[in-house]
Amino acid sequence: MEVVFPLLFYFLKTGGMQLKNCYILLAFIFIVALTHKECLAQGGAISEYFPEINILESNGPAEGEFFFGAKGITATGASLYISIIDNYGTPVFFRKTNNATASMRLLDDGRIGYMFGVPRKLIFLDSLMEISERFAVQGCRPNPHDWDVSKDGNVLLMGESSRTVDMSQYVEGGNPSAEVLDLVVQEFDNEQNLVFSWNSAEHFEITDANENSPYVDFTESQLDYVHANSICYDSDTSFLISSRHMDEITKVDLRTGDIIWRMGGKRNQFQFFNDTIGFSHQHCIRKLENGNLLFFDNGNLHNPQLSSVIEYDVDEVNKIATLVKRLYRTPAVYSNHEGKVQRLSNGNTLVSWGPYWPSFTEFFPDGTIATEWDYTEHSFAPRIEKYMWKTKVFESNVDTVDFGNWVSDSLFQNLWFKNNSPDSLKLTTVESRSTYFGIYSELPVTIASGDSVNLNFWFNPEGSGTGYFEDVLTIASDSENQRIARQINVFGRKQDNSAPVASLETGTEEVPLDVVVVIQLSEPVKTVEGVLDYNSVDSYIILKESGIDGANVAFNASINSEKNTIYIVPDSKLEKARTYIVSLKSGIVDYSGNELDAFEETFNTILTSAVSIEKKEWVRVYPNPVTSKLMVQMLSNIGGFRMSLLNSNGVVVGTYFIREGNTREEIDVSSLSKGIYLLVGEFNNRKIIRKIIKN
Repeated sequence: MEVVFPLLFYFLKTGGMQLKNCYILLAFIFIVALTHKECLAQGGAISEYFPEINILESNGPAEGEFFFGAKGITATGASLYISIIDNYGTPVFFRKTNNATASMRLLDDGRIGYMFGVPRKLIFLDSLMEISERFAVQGCRPNPHDWDVSKDGNVLLMGESSRTVDMSQYVEGGNPSAEVLDLVVQEFDNEQNLVFSWNSAEHFEITDANENSPYVDFTESQLDYVHANSICYDSDTSFLISSRHMDEITKVDLRTGDIIWRMGGKRNQFQFFNDTIGFSHQHCIRKLENGNLLFFDNGNLHNPQLSSVIEYDVDEVNKIATLVKRLYRTPAVYSNHEGKVQRLSNGNTLVSWGPYWPSFTEFFPDGTIATEWDYTEHSFAPRIEKYMWKTKVFESNVDTVDFGNWVSDSLFQNLWFKNNSPDSLKLTTVESRSTYFGIYSELPVTIASGDSVNLNFWFNPEGSGTGYFEDVLTIASDSENQRIARQINVFGRKQDNSAPVASLETGTEEVPLDVVVVIQLSEPVKTVEGVLDYNSVDSYIILKESGIDGANVAFNASINSEKNTIYIVPDSKLEKARTYIVSLKSGIVDYSGNELDAFEETFNTILTSAVSIEKKEWVRVYPNPVTSKLMVQMLSNIGGFRMSLLNSNGVVVGTYFIREGNTREEIDVSSLSKGIYLLVGEFNNRKIIRKIIKN
C-alpha cells in the first residue's frame, strides 16, 4: 500500500495517467485495502525465504529462541519477514510480510508484539499467531524504534510532531523557517484509551542536541534534535527515554510529565565513576531487575569509534552512575546506527549489531562468545531478542522422547499432535540434525480443527561409534507464506565401552601469542556429576608454563554446543619462545560413563616471527557446517594467498589458491567424508584458522 499511493499521486500530479488507467489503479487499491491483513509477499516454497544463517560460533548458548523481524533485505528475491529461530538456526515460526518490522518480542502473557507497516503500528499476535490488537499513536507521526508494555498492560508508544521555528534566533546562520521535529510519548490503557501524552517541546531545548553529531546541523531546514530511539517503563510511575542526538537518557514522571533526572549530554546531572568516555548516540535503554541500567553505546563520537554495551549502577539520590561493565566484541564492531541489547535470564547478554557483520552476538558473563550469527547477505534485523517459546497452534502429548537402549533393529515411538487452530492444519515436514532419528509415518498429513493424529518416530544409531544420541525433531506446517513448527527433544543409547579421546587441535610448534587453545574430543562428554558447560569447564582445565613450578596461566574456557570441542582463551597474550602445558583433570566422561583417557599436551609459542591468529575481520568462511560448497569471502583487498584444508589427523586434504583481486572463492568439499576439518591460511604474517564441520 505504501508503494501504490505515491505512484497514484505521482501520475495524477504529472498528468501521465489516463483517466481509465487511474480508475483501474483506484480499483486495485480498493481491493488491496479490503483484503489487506498484514499483506504477505508471494513466491515459492516458504523455505526459499529463510535467511541463510552462518553460525560463526556456538558454545552452549542460553536456552530459548531468537525473535526478530527484517527491517531490510539484501538478497535478490528475498522477502521481508517476522521469525522465531532456535539456537541451531532452524525456524520454528516464519511469516513473510510485505513491510519492514522492528522490535519483536514476547510478553509475559504469551502475546508477541512488533512494529509493522507504513505508517507504523504496534501489532500483537495471540497464542494462535493471529493478529489480536493494533496500537497506533494519535495526532502525530509514529516513531517505529521502540515500545513497551507495563505490568498492568498499558502501552508506551513514541511519535513525532513538527513545528516551524526561526532558528536564526538560536544560532548564527539558522534557518528562519526551519521544520523542527519534537518527540511525542503516548501511553494507552489495555482498552486503547489514550491516558497520557508528553511532548519534548515543553521540556527540552532545541539546542540540547549535540552540534558535534554528524546528524545535527542547527542551520538546516529540518532539525531532528531529539531522535528518540528507545523507551521503557522504569516503574509504575515513570519511564526512560534514549535521545540519540542529545546523547542523553532521561527519566520522566508519568503522573506529571516532569523530568526527574537527565543523564549524559549538555544537561547531564550525574557524576560518572569508573568510566572515562561516557556514551554517545546510544540505543536500547533497559532497566535490569537489580535496578541497573543497560544500553547499547554506538560510540559515534568516541575516539576510536567503537560500539559497546554499558551497564551502570545508578544512585538516583546522589546522582552517581558507576560503570559496572563495558562489553566490547573482539575484534570490536562499530555500528554507527541501530543496535540492541538484552540481558538474558541466565546472565548472558545478547547484542544486535544493526545491519553490520556479524548480525548478533550472545556473550557469556565474562565476555566470551556463547553464540554468534551472521545473515547480512540475506537481510538485517536491527533488534533481536530471545525467549523460551513453543507454539500453541498445534501441540504434542510430550516434548521429550527417550527411546531407551538400542540393540539391532530400529526403535519406534508414537506421538500424537493436536490442532488447536480454528482451521485445518497440514503437517508437511520433519527435520532432524542427525541421521539417527526420523519419522516413519508418511507426510504430509492434514489435521482438522480440534482433531489429533498419531505419528510414528524411529531411532537407529547403527554405524556410530558413540553410545549416547540426542537430537531435536522439528515438525513443521509449511505453507507458501508461513511456517509454524513444534520441536521434540529425542534421546537414545547403545552399548559403548570405548573411552573418549582428546587431542590438541592448535598445533605444538610456532603457536601464536594470542592463541585460542582448541581441544577436540572424539565424542560428546560431560562430568561425572552432570553437564559440562561454560560454568563448569574451567575447573577441569590446567594451563601453565612448562616445569614443575611453572606459573598458571589465567584463562576463560567454553565448550561448544555439541560438547566435543573445548576453547581456552588466555586472559592475555602468552610469552614468546615458551613451552606451555595444557591438560584435563579427571572426572570427564562420555554419556555412557566411560572416563576420558588422560590428556596432557605441550606446545611452544613463536620464537621471533610476528604471526598471530587473525580474527574474522578480513575473511569470512561460510556456510558452517557445510555439505558441498564452502565459500571464502575476503572483507578487504589482501591480495592472493594459499589456504589448506586439514583433516582431524592433521593431513592436508586440499590446497586452494585465492587469487588476487577475488572477493570470494568457492571450495568444493562434497567428496570429503563427514567430520571436522581445519582451514588454515596465512598472508603477510596474518594467520587464519577455522574449524569446519562437514555434514
